[in-house]
Amino acid sequence: MDIDANRVIAAKSGISATTTTVYHRDFAEIRAEGTSPRDAARHLVNKLTGALDTALTDWRRASVDGAIADVKAYVEREESSEA
Repeated sequence: MDIDANRVIAAKSGISATTTTVYHRDFAEIRAEGTSPRDAARHLVNKLTGALDTALTDWRRASVDGAIADVKAYVEREESSEA
């Protein structure tokens, strides 16, 4: 599976003007919030890592691992755009 940061979706969450919600396209049920897209994506990596505990098949674990790689690439892209 190719790493693709574009599979990560970030949107203002509506809770407040400064809160962003981020999720991976393939795991829309797992979402994280933060004060910036980068911050929310870092939290999402933690949540997806926790989801590995319930991934019972090799295929599912590979899917979650791929999503984690995509989100990490997204974080790196956000960090480089801030520099």
